[in-house]
Amino acid sequence: MRIRPEAFWAADTRVTVDMPLFGRDFGSGMIGNSNVRSTFTTGPQRIAVVDDATKAMKVYFDGALVKTAPVTLGSPDWLSPTGYAVIMEQERHSKFNAGSIGLKPGDKGYYAPLVVEHANRLTNSGVYVHQALPSAYGAVGVDNVSHGCVGLLPDDAAWFFNNMRTGDVVQVLNTGAPAVEPLEGFGDWNIGWASYAKR
Repeated sequence: MRIRPEAFWAADTRVTVDMPLFGRDFGSGMIGNSNVRSTFTTGPQRIAVVDDATKAMKVYFDGALVKTAPVTLGSPDWLSPTGYAVIMEQERHSKFNAGSIGLKPGDKGYYAPLVVEHANRLTNSGVYVHQALPSAYGAVGVDNVSHGCVGLLPDDAAWFFNNMRTGDVVQVLNTGAPAVEPLEGFGDWNIGWASYAKR
């Protein structure tokens, strides 16, 4: 069950959700077997806004700008998706494999398996905010050279990893690519409210 309000919850908001699911037909032979009531409290509101027009990321905590950092985004062949994404998981060291995005040796854009530092997953297909590879340091803030990820310099990547959390929002602007699909991660924020409220 995935839910969102019309606008972001404010920090430290206590939320109770009643889900009358008993007997509901979810399709594919699945039927709800209980009603559920869930209560939780939101944490601080943390949002990172990445703009391809400026090659920069601005991070806001509870509406206040706390960090600005240069970035490199997806190259013209691998545009970074726009819109809102949510940090799904964080790994201090993450194994990247070009085969996971359909590339094999000899293909344009192929790279040998490698380990990336300070990795924050945004989509199931492998878009991350992570520390750029050393070969890309010169492009950060200047040019786009990634396979769709948001690349940061080491100090900025460490700061992002240590200060952002799973569930926090990353918004990407002006890449020319479509928005993150809702089921490509937690792209629910990219669905207009009038449509989302009817689901």
